[in-house]
Formats: sequence, C-alpha cells, structure tokens
Amino acid sequence: MRETILRRLLFVGLLGLALLASSLTRQLAPALPAEFSARTAPIFGLGYRLGSNLHAALAALYDRRDLRAENRAMRQEIATLRLENAQLREENRRLSAALQVREQKALGAKAIAPVIDEDLSGLYRRLIIGLGEKDGLKVGDPVVATGSAGLVGVIVSVTPKEAVVRTLVDPESRVAILLPGKRGRGIAFGQPPRLLRVELSPDAEVKVGDRVESGAFQGLYPRLPVGEVVEVLPLKPGALKRVVMVRPLVQFSLLEEVMVLRSL
Repeated sequence: MRETILRRLLFVGLLGLALLASSLTRQLAPALPAEFSARTAPIFGLGYRLGSNLHAALAALYDRRDLRAENRAMRQEIATLRLENAQLREENRRLSAALQVREQKALGAKAIAPVIDEDLSGLYRRLIIGLGEKDGLKVGDPVVATGSAGLVGVIVSVTPKEAVVRTLVDPESRVAILLPGKRGRGIAFGQPPRLLRVELSPDAEVKVGDRVESGAFQGLYPRLPVGEVVEVLPLKPGALKRVVMVRPLVQFSLLEEVMVLRSL
C-alpha cells in the first residue's frame, strides 16, 4: 500500500512540473527565446532529476519485493530441508538401534525399550520403561544404554506393559565391579544423586581416571562399562576396605531409550 501511494504521488508531481514547463514555453517562446531557455532550463533539469529519482526508487522497490519473495522461498526450503534431515536422523537412529540389537544377540539382548518416566521419590533413582512382561522382560534383566552400552541398572519390577529399572545410583543398588587390567574387585553402592561408592580390597591398585566395569553378580553380564573413578579416599590405618567414588558412564536423566539384556 505504501509503495502504491508513493508511486502515485511521484507521478502526479512529475506530471504537474511537465504541465508547468509546457505553459511557460507557450508564453515565452514567441518573444523571448533566449530568456525562455534560461528560465526553463532549471525546470527541465529538475524534472529530469525527479524522473531519474522516481525510476531509481521504483527499481529499488521492485528489487526489495523480489528479495522478500526470494527470502520467503529460501526460508521455506530451509525448513523443508531441516525437517528432512530430522527425519533422516531419526531413521538412522532407529536403524542403528536395530543393528545394535542384532550385534548384541551374543550378549542376549532382548529389546530396545523407550524410557517413559522417572521415579525420583525420596532417594530412589529409578526409570520406567515402556515394555513389560508381554515383551519378554522379567525381574533381574540387566539394562544398558543403547549408545555407549554403559550399565544403567537392573529391572526390579514388571507389569504386562511396563517395567521399573533400578539405576546404579539408587541407594538400594549393589553391583560387583572390576578394574580392567588391574588387580582388585569390589562392590559399587548407589550414592544419590550422581555417584557410586565403591569398596575394594585395601591392596587394590586404583587411581583417579581408572575405568570400572561390572562383574558377574546378580545375573549381570561381566565387563559392562560402569563408570570412571573421580576420587580415591585416603586409606585409614587398619582399614579393611579402600573406598573410591565413581561417576557413572551413563547420564540417566538424558536417557530416551535403553537396551534390555537377558539375565545370566
């Protein structure tokens, strides 16, 4: 609307100047041709400049309108490409998960289950997954993360359509652990909200940064990644246990799906 009004005003102004110049020409031409040229030259110059400016303004308006249309088209194309990329990523994720299940058959993988809720009541740190007894899940089945295969926990209750997973940091969690490549075995106790308290033999060789894996205990598969040592507490004289703090490999609050294994 503003562009249309501007064009009309400029056109009317230019037309008025042209009529004024024509009138002056008729009045002055018979008697004063030299004076006519001197007086009308500025008017014609002004008209020429106004015409040039009008042409430039209209060209700029059309260019800007074309640019807006191109920008709209580009934004629509970008949105379409983003949607397609998201769909491709989701399809790739699903295919990767299916491939993981196939590759994990040697470990007895049962299924990929979605995480549908959390139970954080009190000190509990448990996950609710969207598969249950009708899908072959049962109490005691180990649960790992689909991406890293890091140990998440173990199923402690099951209904026909859902199951509850007790995570490693739950205060009731107990997991046998190993130190890969080193002497030392122990038990990892859940220490909410984010750590494990691991008790080892006093002569265990351990330091910050060491990796910790699961041992065959309570039906868990051995050698599942558990976490990393973040603190080694001082060993007191006569102590029967060396205590270290371990940060789990898995970030439980970020899990969207998990892999359920068959218990041993």
